[in-house]
Amino acid sequence: MNTATSTLGIFLMTELTSCITFNSPPTEEVLRLDKEGFHYKGQFIADAGEAHQLMVEFLKQNTKREPQGPTDEEIMELMPQQMRDDLANAARALAGFDRANVKAAGVMRIILNRQAVNHARAVLARWGNQ
Repeated sequence: MNTATSTLGIFLMTELTSCITFNSPPTEEVLRLDKEGFHYKGQFIADAGEAHQLMVEFLKQNTKREPQGPTDEEIMELMPQQMRDDLANAARALAGFDRANVKAAGVMRIILNRQAVNHARAVLARWGNQ
């Protein structure tokens, strides 16, 4: 899931002016939506396609994306080889490993890997911003 936080000023005026303005920096009006239509840097834009393009461009330039956490694959890549080996051995032991039951060991390893990734995510969530 991708989120964005605004670093620009957005003001909504209702009864007095009936308009929405987008400012960047906070004191400079860039976009205004009012009863007459769409305005960009003080100029009326009659074409809806152009107005949309200007709005999208403005929002892309004036918003920043929240940092995204690592993928499961990236977490697993950082796992030391010894830990991977330990998880594989534990999976075999938990599955009562014999060569005829390779699927059970594979399933147990997936479960253990998922738990290791979940633990890494919990650690990142708790202490990731320090």
